[in-house]
Amino acid sequence: MRSPVDFVIEGTVVSMDSDRTNITDGAVAVRADRIVAVGDARALRDRFEAERTLGGRNRFVLPGFVDCHNHLAQALVRDYAMEDLPNIHRIYIPAEKAMDEEDARVSALVAISQLLRAGVTTVAETTTTAEHEEVIARTIMETGIRCAMARGKGDRLSRFVPTYHQVNERSSFEDDPGLLREDLQVSADFLRRWTMEGRGRLRPWLHNQGITSCSDARYQETKALVDTYDTGLMTHINRDREDIELSMSLFGERPIEHLERIEVLDRNVLAIHAMLTTDREIRLLAEHGTKVAHAPVVCTDLISAVTKVVSMRAAGVIVGLGCDTVINDLLKVMRIAVIMHAASSGTPLYDPIALTTEDAFSMATIDGARALLWEEEIGSLEEGKAADIVVVDGDNVRLAPAYNPMSTLVRYATGSDVESVLVGGDLVVDGGRLLTIDEAPLLEEASRLGRKLGEVLLPRRYRPLSKYSELPSRS
Repeated sequence: MRSPVDFVIEGTVVSMDSDRTNITDGAVAVRADRIVAVGDARALRDRFEAERTLGGRNRFVLPGFVDCHNHLAQALVRDYAMEDLPNIHRIYIPAEKAMDEEDARVSALVAISQLLRAGVTTVAETTTTAEHEEVIARTIMETGIRCAMARGKGDRLSRFVPTYHQVNERSSFEDDPGLLREDLQVSADFLRRWTMEGRGRLRPWLHNQGITSCSDARYQETKALVDTYDTGLMTHINRDREDIELSMSLFGERPIEHLERIEVLDRNVLAIHAMLTTDREIRLLAEHGTKVAHAPVVCTDLISAVTKVVSMRAAGVIVGLGCDTVINDLLKVMRIAVIMHAASSGTPLYDPIALTTEDAFSMATIDGARALLWEEEIGSLEEGKAADIVVVDGDNVRLAPAYNPMSTLVRYATGSDVESVLVGGDLVVDGGRLLTIDEAPLLEEASRLGRKLGEVLLPRRYRPLSKYSELPSRS
């Protein structure tokens, strides 16, 4: 007698287990929120009676993709920030300040729609505006995506004196212990609440924006909190030259070296970007088990540096991929990463496998899960793990014939090829249709918000976007 299950999902299974098992005519069986079997399709059909079968001929069955860095409240800002510097403090942060709670909800819905449609089942959200935290958390829970959500508020005001003013002035900082005490209480409440209310789908983390806006005491206290609650700490680090120069001016050492000296680096710390990271800092990351979230598109958007991912991985540092809201499609981000690191590391050294397509696929799945301390649940298709599963339709000339599934997907697939998505056994994308978000009215709301933000942000650009200064309304 066959055992009942909710789904049997058939196709070429790319498991990402420890043996990197691929099964050409494979299947995954799902009951409730768990994977109960992975194996040959015929064998699973003989063992299980499915309420519904997904996938089939010329389909790829994959672990849900893991986006290790994003800002859900910034999903509608990317065009306003494009090809203009500096864009973080002139565009992204003012955009969040211009948004009310409803605006933040709309932005989060747009970002989550993009992610789920492209097979991203887990996102790392770093909320930078305290007033948006509640609505973003609620939106995450309503839409069905899995999330490591990090919150936190800075307690340091830094004054960076640029090179030409250094004759008579010097960089400095001032910390606010009272603000720190208040925010630590908010952080503790956040960790307690969402550990329970997140129901295993939303895991609360803490976020420090960087050493320019967060005191040593904040880093140490937030690290103690995440240790207590068995979760993690995200921090932007080594993102731009000003970050490095300010750290050298104030402390006589680079940012990652500074975090090591104040005893913050650890296995439950995720270093975001780490673009300008030296070999000796890479050794520190490896020694302490600190993970890295690499957003390759942002390397070019900020014109900062190409993160030394090849060296990091060779040193044993776990590196996950991040969309950072610029391109919420990890299949595209994987491809960009492969090409970027082929150009930056492979070409100069005549090394065709500096960063392989399998490396990139690992960074978007199991290594991303490790970076978010979630590998016991997600990142691979294995019996007992959460049923976060993506079906890609390979029945088209771009993806066929496929001799090496990972290479084919990384090189040629896009999020629009995603056919079905399950998160924790719940079907959230079916036949390319998003089930948890009503997209038609969302597009109207997004257009309204886009026009509102344009009025604030377009005048802030140094390089005008004249063609887009008049934003058309949706008809």
